[in-house]
Amino acid sequence: MIINIEKINKYIFSYYLMRKKIFISTKTNITFLLILISLLSFDIFNFLNLGNQKKIINENKKAIVVLTGGSRRLEEGFHLLEREMGSALFISGVNPIVTKKDLKKILNINTSEKKNILFDCCVYYEKKSKNTQSNSIETNKWLAKNKYNEIFLVTSSSHMPRSIYEFKKNAPKIIIYPWNIAEKEKTTFNNLKKLIIEYLKFNIIRLQYFFKTNNNYEY
Repeated sequence: MIINIEKINKYIFSYYLMRKKIFISTKTNITFLLILISLLSFDIFNFLNLGNQKKIINENKKAIVVLTGGSRRLEEGFHLLEREMGSALFISGVNPIVTKKDLKKILNINTSEKKNILFDCCVYYEKKSKNTQSNSIETNKWLAKNKYNEIFLVTSSSHMPRSIYEFKKNAPKIIIYPWNIAEKEKTTFNNLKKLIIEYLKFNIIRLQYFFKTNNNYEY
């Protein structure tokens, strides 16, 4: 039996090259995956951090802006007004069928003359907004008209990152102090589900603005 050494060497060399290519390919894929995980983790961390920070500024030269759509937002916004954290409360996105009387009932202020006076003098609202983008646009109109450039933005923790992003795009001159409302779902799964949905919405909005030619609305 004749052994072809040259042919064997050729096979060994081919096998070595194949193994090397597989190793390089695997290493490249793992590196890419690690980079992707790192970027995603950093983005999620920023998302969660933005939705959980509070800044307390002891001045009342600001407006308090409440975005409707979640529990305890109106009550917290009015409570800030009572504490003189802002000189006016603006509620964005009130349901068209809701009246001033209904808002007072929600805030449970009919039994207090002091609260009624505060509501009548310093609470404003609009009913045009249908989503977070229109919230930021309509709010910016009111802020410009009333000469406010700083706000306490009141909304739920998970909704805050998307809200801030919309305000930065549609009301870029406004300084925002986030005031988050903690969400208490019945289960951890529901909390996680809400966060994931908001994170996906947040990224969809970012992509939409990325492909827009003109992102800002000036008033």
